Amino acid sequence: MDGFTVRRAVEDDLEALVPAYAAATADEAVNAWLTSAGPVPEDLYDEYFTATLRGHLVEDEVWIATRGEAIAGVSVWRRLDSLDKLRAEADQVAALAASTGLPLLRRAEQALRATGAAHPRRFPHLYLYSIAVAPAHRGSGAGGTILRERLAAADREAAPAYLEASTDDSARLYKRHGFERSGDPIRLPDGGPRLLPMWREPA
Repeated sequence: MDGFTVRRAVEDDLEALVPAYAAATADEAVNAWLTSAGPVPEDLYDEYFTATLRGHLVEDEVWIATRGEAIAGVSVWRRLDSLDKLRAEADQVAALAASTGLPLLRRAEQALRATGAAHPRRFPHLYLYSIAVAPAHRGSGAGGTILRERLAAADREAAPAYLEASTDDSARLYKRHGFERSGDPIRLPDGGPRLLPMWREPA
């Protein structure tokens, strides 16, 4: 398994997860688009980032690939029975955007509304909300190892899975793991990336 250990993260991992996930997602296509909207106070960004990850640990599944003590890759998986969770999240971000006036949060709301509108209505399914690899571990197989492990569990559960690929390269990686293109591309506004919906039936 490329020298990585894959496991589901727990709340005790939060302190190490925050900087690892921040580093891994800094240049990811959607996150780069969000942060290009304008400056964000560092303390507010850290607070929002930490609260978001804590919520995923409690309400969703955070799977990580580690090598030694280092967190090499992080992924967030959500088990959806309806669109209610996604709509509630968009509403929460909209309220925060209105109270802070931060362009980044306004873009985050736009992304959530756009992806929610295009989200498949076949429930239940797993939603790979995000996956990212720390710069020092890219090309080492950390992302693929996470996918293999979590999707093997999805196969045992007979659970289909869905995601939006943010680049053609990532779409090719997902295709190697059984995902197929599903639906029209989602185009984010203001020069944002084109997202490619992909669906995977359980093996």
